[in-house]
Amino acid sequence: MEKVQSQQKARTGTPQPVWLPTVPASQIPMNIYRSHINQKFNLRLRNSQELHKWSVMDPQAFWVDLWDYVGLMPPLPKGTTRAYDDTIPISDVPPFFENVKVNYAENALTQPSLKGSATALVGIREGQTLEGEVWTWDDLRERVRKVRSGLVHCGVQEGDRVAALISTSVWSVCLFLGAASLGAIFTSIAPDLGEEGCISRLQQVTPSILFADSSVTYKGRQRSNIAKITKIMDVLHLKPKLFLIPLGEQESTSFPMLSDFLALSSPTDKLEFTRVSFNAPLYILYSSGTTGPPKCLVHRQGAILQHKKIGKLHNSLVPGEVVFQYSSTSWVLWNIMVGHLSVGATLVLYDGSPTWPKPQAMLSIVERHKVAYWGASPRYLQELESTRCVPKKEFDLTSLRMVQTGGSHLAADQYYWFYRVFPPRVHLTSVTGGTDLVTSWVGTDPAGPLYAGEMQLPILGHDVDIADTETGESIRASGESGEFVCRKPFASMPVYMWGDRDNEKYKVSYFDRYPFPIWAQHDWASVNPKTGGWTVHGRSDGVLNPQGIRFGSAEIYSITEAPPFIDIISTTLCIGRRRSRIDSDESVFLFVIMRQGYSLTDELVRSLKDAIRKGLTARHVPRFVEAVEEIPLTVNGKKVETLVKKVVSTGEIPKTISSTVVNPACLEKFKRFYALELETKAKL
Repeated sequence: MEKVQSQQKARTGTPQPVWLPTVPASQIPMNIYRSHINQKFNLRLRNSQELHKWSVMDPQAFWVDLWDYVGLMPPLPKGTTRAYDDTIPISDVPPFFENVKVNYAENALTQPSLKGSATALVGIREGQTLEGEVWTWDDLRERVRKVRSGLVHCGVQEGDRVAALISTSVWSVCLFLGAASLGAIFTSIAPDLGEEGCISRLQQVTPSILFADSSVTYKGRQRSNIAKITKIMDVLHLKPKLFLIPLGEQESTSFPMLSDFLALSSPTDKLEFTRVSFNAPLYILYSSGTTGPPKCLVHRQGAILQHKKIGKLHNSLVPGEVVFQYSSTSWVLWNIMVGHLSVGATLVLYDGSPTWPKPQAMLSIVERHKVAYWGASPRYLQELESTRCVPKKEFDLTSLRMVQTGGSHLAADQYYWFYRVFPPRVHLTSVTGGTDLVTSWVGTDPAGPLYAGEMQLPILGHDVDIADTETGESIRASGESGEFVCRKPFASMPVYMWGDRDNEKYKVSYFDRYPFPIWAQHDWASVNPKTGGWTVHGRSDGVLNPQGIRFGSAEIYSITEAPPFIDIISTTLCIGRRRSRIDSDESVFLFVIMRQGYSLTDELVRSLKDAIRKGLTARHVPRFVEAVEEIPLTVNGKKVETLVKKVVSTGEIPKTISSTVVNPACLEKFKRFYALELETKAKL
């Protein structure tokens, strides 16, 4: 197969990039910044890899310089030479830029290089026209002013929580910026999350005000949210003030509307920005853990520094460029997308399914709005590939220059497919990061090169490494897989977890892996010594270990969810089973969900095993390949391998399952795989 041959060539021969920059080197923002650093600090950094190394070897100089370089407001006090106290270990969360006050909304909304009539936001809802609801920068500022005024007249103060049960929309951005402008703490939840998921979040953070969409639209169907909102309000111990955002046909309800809230604003209230500590809370995000209530990660106003860095340097965005990131408001990508406003980008905000009525609908948005930066998931690209669409022939993509993926591993074969059907100048990039840091760990180097199946460059200022599982020592140069870690503080560490006394949960979550202070992300990763490219193979707590060989599930998915299987297999899930007092070794299971009209045959099982054997090794081949109808997913569409592993290894459903798992009932059908051999013998 073409895929297997290309993988074998990549391992045995000299890697060949699948993309190189087409923009002159002197015009690439990352190179311009590197020249600035070379001149200012009398250095001779030759490429982005060396620039990153400098940024973590001299972090004080890097973070202080970055502040002025990206134009963060207000400027640092003259003579500032230190970003944080480096005598405080990373596990104690050292504050950054103490005694410096900023405001996220001020930095997002102040765009002197853009006219007020320029477009800031375009809101598009499933089933409606592609033109969408267009807000200029003047429109956005005026509506943020009204929201801020309305919040003040509702008694909301600095540090109060403002919650929104809301879809990705123009109002989701506006409500957040209004809350941020006065130093309140914002938290957003996708409106399609179940009742228990909403309640477990809101019960913890106790918002003083709640905005909620009246309905949800997905895959051509609109569903009222009124009953769910009523139930949530009945259960909450502390009742927030509630305002409904009307969408679609209205049910009869006594809830006040968004228009009632906006009517509370005063025309004499100006748009002001309350500057607060760099480390003051900005918003609360929720972990996607699989057991217990979600952890509430509190991020700082200073996240704006990270977002300006990502937008300007790693993504090369300039004022007026169009960003289209598909995301729900429960996913950190929504927060990062909003951060792109800080470099003057126009945001396209889509509410609905990315594949309805067909995956090409997203490309129509890219074409219509001349999108420069498009954020999509590997899973979406798989669905697009299955349609046999050739975007470069069917759509005008002249404005598109970057497609960025996140949320899961982007397999090497997807890179090869992409450059067959998209314009070769478009930069396809994969990133890893997440809710924990509200940015990326490893991501994009616009100065290239790009190699299939690899992420290009650690984000500037992030001292990430690959550590030995036992000693914590670096094994990055060896090319071996190990724990993904960060060794030094960074400017968007969560300031704390809401309700976490003495940071106990915080320390257990990130600093319990080793006996010394080092952030463990609990991912299993490696670095290619030849290219410097990074690969995340899966969660380190889900690493497969049959016959003494350790590998991540992403290595299996790169084969089972690629041609020729992509046409007949919808998705797969790979886990290891090791039963207490029964198994001396781990057995690997590959669960397969077939596309409609296809079934898992003996011939297909043989083909899957042969492809894995040829593409990887014989020891990677699963012992069992089984068809299932459903696998557990989080609200953000991520596979929940650890829960399935627990079920098949114990034969029991975990007593506590996080509300971030949207379909926990499907776990019941995995119980039979605990004793699959006995079932097989009984049939014989």
